[in-house]
Amino acid sequence: MKKIALFFSAFIFLLGCTSTPKVDTVAEAELIRNLEEQWNVALQNEDVDKIMNFYASDAVGMFPNMPIIKNHQGIRERIISNFADSALLFNTYKGFIDIVEVSSSGDFAYARGHDQLSVKKADGIDEEIGKWTDVWKKIDGEWKCILTMGNTDKPLTEK
Repeated sequence: MKKIALFFSAFIFLLGCTSTPKVDTVAEAELIRNLEEQWNVALQNEDVDKIMNFYASDAVGMFPNMPIIKNHQGIRERIISNFADSALLFNTYKGFIDIVEVSSSGDFAYARGHDQLSVKKADGIDEEIGKWTDVWKKIDGEWKCILTMGNTDKPLTEK
């Protein structure tokens, strides 16, 4: 009887040793929320280098009315172009996180939200309302954005 009890104890012990540790998805989601908040501040401060630190080297950007951008340098150029546009008042940027979901494996996540930005127009200041999604991947223990996309709620106007 002692041998059977010892066998089952060893079996349960070994089973416990081979199981994958549980991922605290709530804590991981909070990390993503914190990164998104830092990103908002970096946008308000027009800090290109800080923003680029959120992206994976092979990140993809899908921005309104333009072809997909499939590399880090292209995303950097797009951000610099946005900041150079004096009609876009990034110091007024407000980003809001609607949801963060983390995979049970703890290596993929997405954040979805909406935002607001003041824009100078010929007849004054207009508030542009938009929405966005960022897809995050844990790379070498750090969360990095691998896909970002967003657009505004305004219909496309013909030029």
